[in-house]
Amino acid sequence: MGHDGSEGLSPEGWLPDRVTVGVLTRVYPPELVDRVLAVTDTAEVRRRLLPSWLVVYFVLALWLFRGRNCGYVQVLARLTSGLHFQRRAAVLAAGGAGWSLPASPSLGEARARIGSDPVRMLFEHAAGPVGVEGQAGVFLHGLRLVQIDGSTCDLPDTQANRAFFPGPSNAGGPAPFPKVRWVIAAEAATGALLGASFGPWSTGEPALARDLLGQLGPGMLTLADRNFLSHRLAGEVLATGAHLLWRAKATFTLAPVHVLDDGSYLAELTPPRGSEGPPLTMRVIEYTVHSTTAGGDESSSELFCLVTDLLDPEEWSMLDLARAYPTRWGCETVIGHHKTDLGEGRPVLRSKDPEGVAQEMWALFAVHQALARLIGVAADTTGTPPDRISFRRALTAASDSIGTAAFPP
Repeated sequence: MGHDGSEGLSPEGWLPDRVTVGVLTRVYPPELVDRVLAVTDTAEVRRRLLPSWLVVYFVLALWLFRGRNCGYVQVLARLTSGLHFQRRAAVLAAGGAGWSLPASPSLGEARARIGSDPVRMLFEHAAGPVGVEGQAGVFLHGLRLVQIDGSTCDLPDTQANRAFFPGPSNAGGPAPFPKVRWVIAAEAATGALLGASFGPWSTGEPALARDLLGQLGPGMLTLADRNFLSHRLAGEVLATGAHLLWRAKATFTLAPVHVLDDGSYLAELTPPRGSEGPPLTMRVIEYTVHSTTAGGDESSSELFCLVTDLLDPEEWSMLDLARAYPTRWGCETVIGHHKTDLGEGRPVLRSKDPEGVAQEMWALFAVHQALARLIGVAADTTGTPPDRISFRRALTAASDSIGTAAFPP
């Protein structure tokens, strides 16, 4: 970043001697930020009060402190760790102007200046699994479990957001907020993101899932809920070399063509009328979950109908697959982290225009991935199952690390 590492302020006296971003710099080091700014041609062309590299870390830090009700200036103050105050007296004594926190409008303009591409590239650099062989819940018989799921987030109600991210509507009129729809592929247990995609609310989850095909491949078993099963998407996932274990809707017709010894059966997943493509032979597993209350009363769940391309019941027992599917609910927990732990029950994003929304979404995924990698390291070091490590505690540790780790500007 052209940082000379010297003590005190930069020659112009504008920046603190160090900027502290704790855990974020471990995953997104300054050298990487420099590279993405250069590639996207968003580095500043003249010395600024808010250089582009600082704005990138500011955009990420906005999510770290979202749950603490911090505004723009408060987040930047935490990010720079108040170190300019440590040098302020010396600078003023030497006749320097010092560095002061910019106002919120300047921070908004700085966000617009760098756009979303640098943040997207940071996420794509860090995206990928972190679980290692032997960690509980990460693999099933050598296949890495990858959860695919989606959700929506409310956006500020502006004309620009309404035009690009229209929300649902009914006879009573449009929804109170525009909405962005997003889909992620996440490693089971650790929650590490392999990829993410988002678009207008009107874009269906299967369409967004196609953007993630490049992150899937041999050695993976994908898990997905009832919204994703179709001949086209299943075929596209299988073409990557990944396997699937997806739930079918109750209305989804899969007529048995051969009943297997374990009670599961083979069926053909055929393309819809008017579409081309060969039928896909699938194995269907149907089961219910029984539970007993403390009072001794028994109850049964709704019928689960799972569809998989793992056809051999001796190699892939029905019980093992039925037990693996609930780990997909961990993906819903991942989504919950984004919308509650990182948003503290306030899913509305800050951005008032589509480019700002894109920047904020990529920052959300990038911060989540940094925390997932922190959890992965902790799990590997301590031997604790990754799904037993609290995401909320990792978030607290990351935000508390602001001010304890540093790099020279």
